[in-house]
Amino acid sequence: MMTNNGLKETILTGVFKIFVLSLLCLPFLTGLSHAGTLMPEGLVIKDKFLPGKGFSIGKVSLVQADVIIIHSDRKYGYRAKKDIPLFEGDTIITKEKGRIEAVLNDGSTIILVPQTSIELSESVYNQAGGIRSSLINMALGKARFLVTKLANFKRSEFKVKTETAIAGVRGSDFIVKTSPGFTEISALAKTSLEVASTLSPDKLTILSEYEKTFVEKGALPSPVVKIPAEEINRIQNEFQASPGSKLSEGSVIINKFSGKNVTNIAIGKGSEANLGTVSVKGSNIKGAVINDSTATNVSNIAAGTDTKANTGSVVLE
Repeated sequence: MMTNNGLKETILTGVFKIFVLSLLCLPFLTGLSHAGTLMPEGLVIKDKFLPGKGFSIGKVSLVQADVIIIHSDRKYGYRAKKDIPLFEGDTIITKEKGRIEAVLNDGSTIILVPQTSIELSESVYNQAGGIRSSLINMALGKARFLVTKLANFKRSEFKVKTETAIAGVRGSDFIVKTSPGFTEISALAKTSLEVASTLSPDKLTILSEYEKTFVEKGALPSPVVKIPAEEINRIQNEFQASPGSKLSEGSVIINKFSGKNVTNIAIGKGSEANLGTVSVKGSNIKGAVINDSTATNVSNIAAGTDTKANTGSVVLE
């Protein structure tokens, strides 16, 4: 039979374990609590959009559900709509089901998924002078940055900064996920990315395609690791360009079939963005398959070198 002292010791040990676990989970719990408070307290939302200060630095190309834009004066919030202009100093906030794609004047595209907040802190694009300088401050959430590579520019900088990390590129495709005290940065196809901790901005970690690193508060970037194929698949699905977006215009999805499986699925004019392997219900097609990238559920699927042999829609498992 357990004595009183033994019982007390057991209870104290259990309490200590719970305390340690709560500390380990704190960054995730904090991130969740912050996710619900992205909007400034007392912000008035206006239905009629008014432009910000200065010249437009880009525009909204696509928007889903509730997305709010706040100009640098922080006076009002405006509901994002397709084709409205963006201005230097704008903050973009996606609410619970919100999603937005924005195109900057240099052709770079930014995709935000729900519960994300970024600020377009600096955006200079002078094509005649050969200068591009962009700084995105990211407070919370997940975003994809497809940065246009500008050849023969005297100065070409594009940086994304979070609480813990700085990512700098000239032309790349990468994902940033951030929560209080923690940032994850993933490089996608044909990307070379410089990552540093805000603690030591001069100590650079280089990411190549399909590699990632983590940066915690007060620490240097973690060792670089390869992104698993299944994670690449998930990332591409989560941040896939919406039908009709700039990323889909003039593109095709190219697949290679073998038996009932689809391999080397890619959006674009080639197979650079490999999404791994998925299976297709009820298909025994072999050879090359070309799809219209604006299709829903991979419709307009055809075997051969063109789209004449249309076999209808299939369902990806």
